[in-house]
Amino acid sequence: MIFSDPTSLPDAVKILLAKNIMPTSLDTAGIRQLDRTLVNQSLFSAQTLNPYLLQLYRDRLEGILNPPQHGTTEFSQGYITRDIKDFLALVGYQPNPDEAGTLKDLSSDARIQLVIKTNTEMAQGQGWWIQGQQAAILDEWPAQELFRAESRKVPRVWIVRFRTAGQASGDPMGKGWVITADDRLIALKNHPIWNLLGSSALFSDGLDRPWPPFAFNSGMWVRDISRAIAESIGLIKPDEDAPEPMTLADAMKEAA
Repeated sequence: MIFSDPTSLPDAVKILLAKNIMPTSLDTAGIRQLDRTLVNQSLFSAQTLNPYLLQLYRDRLEGILNPPQHGTTEFSQGYITRDIKDFLALVGYQPNPDEAGTLKDLSSDARIQLVIKTNTEMAQGQGWWIQGQQAAILDEWPAQELFRAESRKVPRVWIVRFRTAGQASGDPMGKGWVITADDRLIALKNHPIWNLLGSSALFSDGLDRPWPPFAFNSGMWVRDISRAIAESIGLIKPDEDAPEPMTLADAMKEAA
């Protein structure tokens, strides 16, 4: 079982549906001050107080994660964007004139698409993380690689972030994490580097979770690395135990 491509998973749907609707007037910085477990269990968007708008997002996100078997445009990005815009127009929403069209405008294409993409990927990332916390999988696939899944016009320099997170873990390169000679970014699963890679204390756009996406609209994802490869690059010894499974509670505690 190898997790690398951002596709639907049953766990992702369950995670989404289990989230509580959380209207909030807080901005991104304020939300980061809240309890990490509370935030992870909630569906929210910065400075969004309308619970019906958040419910509409959840309904549409469920369709993305669990699309019908027969083709439909109902859950395309364009359809959902129009749906959200129609709702906001119906309730009389008007952005501040100086914020119109920006990410602070709840009705802007950029804002709507960021909310859809980020929440979809966070549910997928958590679903894959949960599935991967099985002893047999950790034994066979003890490491994972951070890689670029989507191109960006101005990509962030993730090799620098990976090195920064690795150094912040207290482990020298080669002990649990490594940047290979051909610039592959690989670390053992459940190594502190993954929490630190998404840490908002280290990176202003961090999402404070040990699974992708680690930052808003990053285009980065992870894929499993086999034990044979992990051994060949010195991350784990042939007779060494695989990483221990981690509970979700412990993962969020570490990400705080």
